[in-house]
Amino acid sequence: MIRESVLKQVLVEQRELVRPLPEYIERELIKEISSLVSLKHIVTVTGHRRAGKSVFLSQIIERYYGIDNVYYLNLDDERLASLSLEDMNSVMEAFFSLFGKRRVIFLDEIQNLSGWERFISRLYNQGYKIYITGSNANLLSSELATVLTGRYVEAKIYPFSFREFLMYRGVKVDDERVLYKTEVKGEIRKLFDEYLLMGGFPEVVRYKELDLLRLLFSDVITKDIVARYEIREAKTIKEIAHFLVSNPAKEFSYNRIKNIYGLGSVHTVKNYIDYLVSAYMFFELPKCSYSLKEMHTRTKKCYVIDNGFVSAVGFSATQDIGRLYENLVFGELKRRGKEVYYYKDRHGREVDFVVRGKKNIEECIQVCFDVEDEKTFHREVRSLLSAMKELKVGKGLILTANDEDVIKADEKEIILIPTWKWCLRIPVFPRRR
Repeated sequence: MIRESVLKQVLVEQRELVRPLPEYIERELIKEISSLVSLKHIVTVTGHRRAGKSVFLSQIIERYYGIDNVYYLNLDDERLASLSLEDMNSVMEAFFSLFGKRRVIFLDEIQNLSGWERFISRLYNQGYKIYITGSNANLLSSELATVLTGRYVEAKIYPFSFREFLMYRGVKVDDERVLYKTEVKGEIRKLFDEYLLMGGFPEVVRYKELDLLRLLFSDVITKDIVARYEIREAKTIKEIAHFLVSNPAKEFSYNRIKNIYGLGSVHTVKNYIDYLVSAYMFFELPKCSYSLKEMHTRTKKCYVIDNGFVSAVGFSATQDIGRLYENLVFGELKRRGKEVYYYKDRHGREVDFVVRGKKNIEECIQVCFDVEDEKTFHREVRSLLSAMKELKVGKGLILTANDEDVIKADEKEIILIPTWKWCLRIPVFPRRR
């Protein structure tokens, strides 16, 4: 049991720290939260450690409530390590004693409180508006689904998008006209090269230091995975994580990893990768198929949460810029909330991303960094056309380094656009030749 004086000290100090600092930029997701504020539902904010969840909470508080109108508790504070479910009544009493009656509560890194879902359920039934954050996707979804089915909504925080990265660097892109200013356009392209390698974790963007990600990578595996799931083969799961971060945007199979690391079963490999995915370190991309069984059992592709991890932790004799481009595009599609697959036909022709809408496939996307290599470029176009024909898609997209064009072939239209421009989400399309 934590002493009352210590508890009150923590609550007062955390309240001061939650105020947004001038150097923080407003996250783009803040606009989407507006529709959730008026709902009775619990709002869960999930994402990778250090991706900005706590800052995002502070921005919600500032924009929609004001710090004087809410309770805030960060359970990642080491002074609260001994806090148990039974102590939460004392926490609520301390809140009331210090700040009076409030009906909105923010609970940061809730997974650190064992049995937290019962406490949240009680608060919900008492009429509180609740915001919680967590760094483990499966933990929140599985436990909330059990106790609070239909009573929560989720928002996912990712490292900075390229637009947010530019805002932090002092470059604001509101519309297409900005791109016609030579100086600004040159600065954007230069910053994109930095973003491609460094990624968008806020602290890395701020300090320009990739070593921060080496420590973060190790912490996530050690604290969020090995310790939480009581994994005996800690060395093996670390090696698997290093293997995956060194091979972004490449196909892999559970069986191959089992053989590489001499594990006893494919089931063990699947569990390990599920743990890494639930900690938002990696994403699995299934192959597009009309068979659900094939999508879940066949070879998949792996993507890393942020290119900074690839640069800081990945092991490669030479840096594969094309893979970095593809990994970056996948991350942007996830930010946009897209349901994504990859496509591969029986002849081995592959398309990087197939985006599914509510009913049909709505877009086929190929990432082709080097369109100057004519043989490679024509192969990518043929693969894209094949997929578009098979999936009945009228328009395709090729994301390049700098090239823009429109190609018409086989009654299909393919648009080439620079990846950096596509990331800006401005509806700009090249002129037809």
